[in-house]
Amino acid sequence: MKLAILSDIHANRPALEAVLRDLQHEAPDYVVVAGDLVNRCPHNADVVDMVRHQTDWHVIQGNHDELVADWALGRAGEDLYQDPAYAQLNWVCEQLGEARVAYLDQLPFAHTVELPNTSPVLVVHGSPRHNREGLRPSLDDTALADILKGVEAPVVVGAHTHIPMERRIGRWLVLNSGAVGTPFNADPRAQYLILEWRNGAWSPRFRHVEYDRQPVLEDFERTGYLDRGLIVHIFRYEFLTARSHLYYYDFWCRDHGVSMSVETWQHYVAEWETHQMAAS
Repeated sequence: MKLAILSDIHANRPALEAVLRDLQHEAPDYVVVAGDLVNRCPHNADVVDMVRHQTDWHVIQGNHDELVADWALGRAGEDLYQDPAYAQLNWVCEQLGEARVAYLDQLPFAHTVELPNTSPVLVVHGSPRHNREGLRPSLDDTALADILKGVEAPVVVGAHTHIPMERRIGRWLVLNSGAVGTPFNADPRAQYLILEWRNGAWSPRFRHVEYDRQPVLEDFERTGYLDRGLIVHIFRYEFLTARSHLYYYDFWCRDHGVSMSVETWQHYVAEWETHQMAAS
């Protein structure tokens, strides 16, 4: 028995196409998409349509899917609607249209895989508690055990952090499937998780799939997405470097007593690249 779990496609059509080709080779018996189909990259409508076309896949809602649906349906909160950093969501929602937004809105929080003669696998986007709480390598065993309190399934798979992970915490095998569309572990390949039932237990195997990333970079500009604000430039750089930057740029601005702007972003990038060159 073989289970595939992919997540964080983030509107990256070529990455999803590459994973689809790899899945033909892997031939899993069951596929779960652990959320975040949209936002960050330019191909929102295409990705939602491609996932919906796979009628035997089981799909849950990620925090970006929830945010986009809330934004489109007027539930995001006035503070977000007034924040220029979120204005690019208008473009994302325009690309999706009402039917795709409605699809994202009805996705469930979690999915438990219960296949014959195997043990259950709980799949969430963030953690069993919240879709923005990631199962990340930096958490110690005590913190992870606290997150998993009350979970009956012996295997828990999360996503959200864009970094693959495998940990044994007490009676739980804790996994993170990594990201298909925008990895943050300095590996730009499309990444997802295979679980195989062997000798009475689930055995994890992380897949890393090569694909041509240049069309994605070009489509940031060709589609007009890059004109939708500074946040899109940050998304593009995160995709380019396969590293997280928005979170660290925010703290960098606070530490330097400056606001987010094109100028301060350029300073941040220059400083980060200098540091990378020095470390190499």
